[in-house]
Amino acid sequence: MSIYKISFKQLQQQPVISEMLTALENGLHKYNIDFYLVGAVARDVWMTAINDIPPSRVTGDIDFAVFINDKNTYADLREYLINVEGFIPYKGNGFVLKWKNFVQIDLMPFGEIEAKPSNITVEGTALTSLNMPGFKEIYDSGLPEAELEEKHRFKFCTLPSIVLLKLIAFQERPEIRRDDIKDNSKILKHFFDMYADEIYENHSDLFGDKDINLHWIAARVLGRDMGKIALLNEALFLRT
Repeated sequence: MSIYKISFKQLQQQPVISEMLTALENGLHKYNIDFYLVGAVARDVWMTAINDIPPSRVTGDIDFAVFINDKNTYADLREYLINVEGFIPYKGNGFVLKWKNFVQIDLMPFGEIEAKPSNITVEGTALTSLNMPGFKEIYDSGLPEAELEEKHRFKFCTLPSIVLLKLIAFQERPEIRRDDIKDNSKILKHFFDMYADEIYENHSDLFGDKDINLHWIAARVLGRDMGKIALLNEALFLRT
């Protein structure tokens, strides 16, 4: 996988988040936790930073999937980030922390912590239980890396992974996930141009028809890549 060099300006993010990323990395490294970037900022890495496509909407939330083997490790990480690094707990969601009241960090655990029960629970109020289908399969399928301002390096979702997670989220809570459909439509609109080299090299069988529809080809390739991820888990594949 490639390592992409990106800047705060390309991500439409303020350089002040560098301090937050340093504090977060301190905790993740302390407990030897691997992680990757998901959600809108991962989308913006691909579309805005790498491919120079203006964002349709800028988010103040930054979502990380964190590879956790047991519940105690997640609790220790959260306690360390609050008591040592200065993060602030968010009363409405046990999986969310605030950084100096202007950046919201979602820390979504996956891995062995998911084994039993299927829902991940944490101490707290309001939302304290999560189900994270697809996160481990995305991790196992291989992730690219980004280097931000030569200070921070992290793995991040591929576009097929982002679309897959958005479809799962929409399936579970369609009433509050309407923006996911808009995001997926924009990704599909630009997908062929962003993946052109790979499509021509690995999906030449889709060009047999004289009346070539590039959006149709992009959708087929996107579906193929999503299928490869879903096939790593039979239950996930049957669901999608």
